Amino acid sequence: MAARPTRTNGIGALGVPSDLGHAVATSLRDRILDGTFAPGERLVETDLAEMFGTSRGPIRDGLGHLELSGLVVTVPRRGSFVAKLTPDDIAEIYSLRLSLENLAISRAIERCDAGELADLTDALSDLRHAEEAGDRRKVADADMALHRAIVSKANHDRLATAWERLADQTLLLMTELAEVAPEVQAAAGDHADIVEYMVAGQTDKACAAMTSHLTTAQQAITTQLSKRTE
Repeated sequence: MAARPTRTNGIGALGVPSDLGHAVATSLRDRILDGTFAPGERLVETDLAEMFGTSRGPIRDGLGHLELSGLVVTVPRRGSFVAKLTPDDIAEIYSLRLSLENLAISRAIERCDAGELADLTDALSDLRHAEEAGDRRKVADADMALHRAIVSKANHDRLATAWERLADQTLLLMTELAEVAPEVQAAAGDHADIVEYMVAGQTDKACAAMTSHLTTAQQAITTQLSKRTE
């Protein structure tokens, strides 16, 4: 397994934001998703305050933001921890993603013409370039960027807000499984059919392709996590 990134001190990386709690959340999110803080690891407020060069107030605010996104869980009298997702969590994440993304596909095809949907091919191209480069973090980010582009075409703010919470949790899973990410992504298959059917205005086929993609991805992730506990 690759070495985990070094934890750097100082608030210099945060700049001088107007909302320090939000800035802490953004920086801490990056550290969680790059593996600096591992799933299940305790996040100690005093240590984080020293790391970011701030008081504990903005740390609490930042942890609260990340708890809302599902990256952090707080246990009474024990503290805050990086979320460690179970097979049941994964089933919930992917079943809800499937409902939201199929709704997004249907609305997008209803509301957009082929030209407006054609720019999904740019996101697909970005994903393929990341895969060719072999950068696992960039692949994960580009993968989610393509799904985010599909969701954005629905022009449905509440759908997008619900989906974003699931996006961070999906990226957390991919961080935990970084060393086997290529196997998971290979099992899930290409996204080309989803984009092709959307551009062609074929709702049923696009939704079927998305269903196959997300269901297979869920199964692959669950299998890989199960192997870790054997």
